Amino acid sequence: MKELYYLYGVALKEEVQPASLSEMTGIDGEHELHVWEYGKCAAIVSVVEEAEYGEEVLEQKTQQMDWVQDKAFLHHEILMKLKDQATLVPMKFCTIFQNTSNLEAKIRPCESEWVKLLEELSGKEEWNVKIYNNPVLLKEEIAANHPSIQKKKEEISQMSKGMQYLQQKKLDQLIDEQVTQEQQSFSKRLHDDWKDLCKDDVVKKVWNKSVTGKDEEMCWNSAYLIEKEKVEPFLEQVTAANEEGEAGGWKIEVTGPWPAYHFSSLSKSEV
Repeated sequence: MKELYYLYGVALKEEVQPASLSEMTGIDGEHELHVWEYGKCAAIVSVVEEAEYGEEVLEQKTQQMDWVQDKAFLHHEILMKLKDQATLVPMKFCTIFQNTSNLEAKIRPCESEWVKLLEELSGKEEWNVKIYNNPVLLKEEIAANHPSIQKKKEEISQMSKGMQYLQQKKLDQLIDEQVTQEQQSFSKRLHDDWKDLCKDDVVKKVWNKSVTGKDEEMCWNSAYLIEKEKVEPFLEQVTAANEEGEAGGWKIEVTGPWPAYHFSSLSKSEV
């Protein structure tokens, strides 16, 4: 039966200790991980069977949600263990080569680019932050405390009953607009503060409730590349922001450290 080669990531050769990977198995749960050296780079691979991971088979497998979820989880778990042992450029799910020559042909010409990226990632961690808001609570806070809303309320209180009814409708609309503005400005302010502690950042797509499954609205979604010694101050800032925003319905979720998924793009050697 023909064997293929599943590539999990590329690391600096000097950081990888093959003995530490000897007890790890690959995505099939059977074949062990191997470290193959290419100049200053080390590719971490495992054998997979063509009958299970061949191109035509994969086209069918990737249509099966249960299979994709199970295997994507295993892929991620392996990357999590690898990034604890060495600076890693993580590969995409199901990056598979037909033979060792194909793998070498991909890595050899791009060695200098991969080494440069790995050196840039060395000593840093990726953390992700999602900012959610309960608009009902924020609306209550703005209605009670926002200066322009208080001024408008005072103006309305001086009007006739008929005018008060009409102006109250406009006031409700003004509060809703202020909620939207506050959701953006609060999130952007936090993001700008956090950027000062990071080497790089990526603003990601905001998901709707059908994806998040949460009652709150997602207002911000971003990833940060942080030097390890600055992670603790970063997390302290996130904790402080959570406490600051609690009354306004804010909830900030931070996760990590992850493999550098959002900071590993390669111009020439994308696989």
